[in-house]
Amino acid sequence: MARRKSNVDGPVYYTTYQVAKFLGVSLPTVVNWVNSGLLSAHRTPGGHRRIARNDIIAFARQQNYPLSRELLGEEDGAQRILIVDDEEDFAEMVRDYLSLKGGFEVEVADSGFSAGYTVARFKPHLILMDLMMPDMDGFEVHRTLRDDEDTKHIPVLACTAYRDPVVDARVSEERFDGFIEKPVKLTHLLGLIQDKLGVTAG
Repeated sequence: MARRKSNVDGPVYYTTYQVAKFLGVSLPTVVNWVNSGLLSAHRTPGGHRRIARNDIIAFARQQNYPLSRELLGEEDGAQRILIVDDEEDFAEMVRDYLSLKGGFEVEVADSGFSAGYTVARFKPHLILMDLMMPDMDGFEVHRTLRDDEDTKHIPVLACTAYRDPVVDARVSEERFDGFIEKPVKLTHLLGLIQDKLGVTAG
């Protein structure tokens, strides 16, 4: 499978007109979102609005707008999924399934610590996060991602075999983008990922 090429190497900003084209709405709609505070924007010295790529992606996912390849910085290739899990057999099984059946480019990080380095290098579009890891649990990794401007927009699906009311409450409070229980039904996981990324099933 060809590795995705990206034309996004750092912070990228777009005009309100470009945002309207990306999301398939009118220019006045985008201006209204900015004026009402729903969509963050910066002002140039000349007074023009500029909107950060990460803010557009976060807003689009929150409002369930489909994301174009151009906005995601893709020239070709599959969207990228990162699996963060210390169970090698499970991670390899999910990686192979998502690659073969979903057409995704998938990498695995086997610990919470290595997840940070992999996210920075691989720049995933979605993360499947094991909650119970020995070094740095999935909750802590998730908070780190949410506190970073470069990663706060990435959808994170919680995954664990140890599901109970306490875990459910924490997942809800910390605003994960979804929750799937082990043993995972792979077809359900694929459908959930496709839904979160706005990908049409093939």
